[in-house]
Amino acid sequence: MHATLELARRVDRAEIDFCALATMAGAPDAATLERAGGRAVYGAPGSPVNKVLGLGLGVDVTDDDLDEIEQFYAERGCPVQIELCPLAAQGLAPRLTKRGYVLQAFENELARLVPEEPVQSPVGADISVEAGAGERPWLEIVSEGFAVPDRAVPGGQLPSDAVTAIGDVMRQFFHPEIVRYVAHVNGQSGAAGLSFVSNGVLGIFGTATLPAFRRRGLQGAIVARAMNDARGKADLVIATTEPGSISQRTFERLGFQVIYTRAILVKY
Repeated sequence: MHATLELARRVDRAEIDFCALATMAGAPDAATLERAGGRAVYGAPGSPVNKVLGLGLGVDVTDDDLDEIEQFYAERGCPVQIELCPLAAQGLAPRLTKRGYVLQAFENELARLVPEEPVQSPVGADISVEAGAGERPWLEIVSEGFAVPDRAVPGGQLPSDAVTAIGDVMRQFFHPEIVRYVAHVNGQSGAAGLSFVSNGVLGIFGTATLPAFRRRGLQGAIVARAMNDARGKADLVIATTEPGSISQRTFERLGFQVIYTRAILVKY
């Protein structure tokens, strides 16, 4: 699989459409804006979906386009976060730098074709995955899972304020078209995730595992279940990860490959 412009447009659009759908479901002040091939989404203060994707993919980006995007976020008191695909219009990155954008991080976009045959869940463990999980158990897992990153110090105190803040944000992700998953091992709930299908693209997002259940195959089980559920509904599967993360390695073991790396550019 190669990072063509057509593929990049399809991938970025599917992900930002997921962001828009999630915010429209549970954020009263949510709004979106279409400019220069991209879509800007605002959900709520501090929301991870406050971002722009698809900008400049096969389309020229004018100063008026950038002015409109910046005004969109200024009206909502929100920084502008443009996640820029390397296939975007030539010269766009240095133009953004001149306008005051700062490179904050990178993220990898991974993809693979939907498998023709069912994907097997991890062997040797009593793991089951529940689709359509209830809001409370799903919310508890993703809140704690994201609050404690993989690089956290073992035995460190759980940041309760972070758990609460993440939970407030993740409550937005309740919509009939978004499928919630919870993975269980030996009868205990240990990991959770989301999936969403848009124009034949399956997006697997928000996978999180409780610290006590990490490195036991639960994330992989959720990914496998989501891909199996999407057979006949989608032809492409995507996921976004931190470069070099454990999540990236999990997806790669399941046949995903990095198709491009986005630059996350922010203007305050």
